[in-house]
Amino acid sequence: MTISVQDAMKRSLELAAEAAAAGDNPYGAVLVTADGQAVEERNRVVTTSDPTAHAESMAIRVAAKTWGIDLSGATMVASFEPCPMCCGAILEAGITVLAIGQRRTVGEAPLGRYTVENLLELVDRPHALQVVTGEFGDEAAAFYATVGSTTEEA
Repeated sequence: MTISVQDAMKRSLELAAEAAAAGDNPYGAVLVTADGQAVEERNRVVTTSDPTAHAESMAIRVAAKTWGIDLSGATMVASFEPCPMCCGAILEAGITVLAIGQRRTVGEAPLGRYTVENLLELVDRPHALQVVTGEFGDEAAAFYATVGSTTEEA
């Protein structure tokens, strides 16, 4: 099955809704290879009692089991801006594009001034990841206005 980035963003928002319905935080992620293959996951922190079971990390785990640990050239499509842990995992996996549906409000607790771009600067890898935002803002903003977000572990 092949999937476009636009379809992957729609799916990540569906996964976020599934996560919320299951009692987890409302986040979803779809990882798409250069040839359009995809794996998808949702946040499972609460239902698995695993604080690392964020949607992005879960998608990377599934992809690594399926395709191997080198995910160079893949695109991560996340319903919400990934946290520092997930951003680190995205970098370590070799993913080259990150499409973000909704961004966090900079300055809010608990991550303060964190942004993906700030983390890339901090680790001296500003060009390691192409960050795509704004293309899905209306759809993602409408979703998060309805369900809210839990910025403590996006």
